[in-house]
Amino acid sequence: MSELKARDILFGPEKLWAVWRLLLFVSIATLAIAGLVAVLSIVISFDTGGLGEMVLEFAVLTAGLLIASAVMMRWVERRPFAAIGLPLGKDMWRGWLQGAGIGAAFMVLIVVVQTVVGWLRPTPDAGTVTAWLGMQAGMALMFAVAAAAEELLMRGYAFQVLVEGTGVWPAVIITSVLFALIHLGNPNIDAIALVNVGLAGVILAGVYLRTRSLWVAIGLHWAWNWVMAGWFDLPVSGIDFDVPGYDTVELGPDTFTGGVFGPEAGIVLTFVAMLLIVWIYNTPRLKKSPRMAELRPLVDGRLR
Repeated sequence: MSELKARDILFGPEKLWAVWRLLLFVSIATLAIAGLVAVLSIVISFDTGGLGEMVLEFAVLTAGLLIASAVMMRWVERRPFAAIGLPLGKDMWRGWLQGAGIGAAFMVLIVVVQTVVGWLRPTPDAGTVTAWLGMQAGMALMFAVAAAAEELLMRGYAFQVLVEGTGVWPAVIITSVLFALIHLGNPNIDAIALVNVGLAGVILAGVYLRTRSLWVAIGLHWAWNWVMAGWFDLPVSGIDFDVPGYDTVELGPDTFTGGVFGPEAGIVLTFVAMLLIVWIYNTPRLKKSPRMAELRPLVDGRLR
């Protein structure tokens, strides 16, 4: 009898309860990241500074999460790794570009609106074409690795198990709140910024749930940040990257533009984000590909 009760605590009708799978995933990811840091520290300094340091840190986080995700999908879920939302081939490029298009259009719309009403103004700044190209390449790489790391963390295996265990909206709300909270240490963050980062979490969860593709979420996340910083030289979540050659001067009220934190702390982004959420969760343009249907993602049990 005691043995049966112990099994009931750990296992549901088919496999480990979601809470135990989440704890196991976090444990494996923590060990993998710590191991990678220990090995790399022997030959690489983590104090390279600037974009190089950020790329290295996010790359380690991405690798650790990929290892943990692969272990859980292979030996616990008994499914192919690609079922997490990372198929290769044309599905990868199609998903990335689809997400990048949504993210870029979203940020361009916000900047155009603020420029038209006179709250933003582009101005020339010191710098050369070579310096500008180098900065763009560095930021594109850094934001790509950062987007991969954050999406694996917030919309990857853990989120998908949470959807399977609690349902869609509890999982979306929980992870979106956590997504906002992990930005608490960013410079100049305020209440509007926290709300907007939470809304970004709802957006990113939505594109994954509609397509079952993490590539779409990664592409959207990447373009959102790169367009904001690289194209318009605006701060990203309180971090100013200072693009050579030009600058964007903020002339409007900080409540609307976001001030030194960037557009993510502005009410303009709040309204546009809410419109984007409605579109994402209802548009027929976002749907699961035949390849993802074959892979049977974990969330399929909770979604049609």
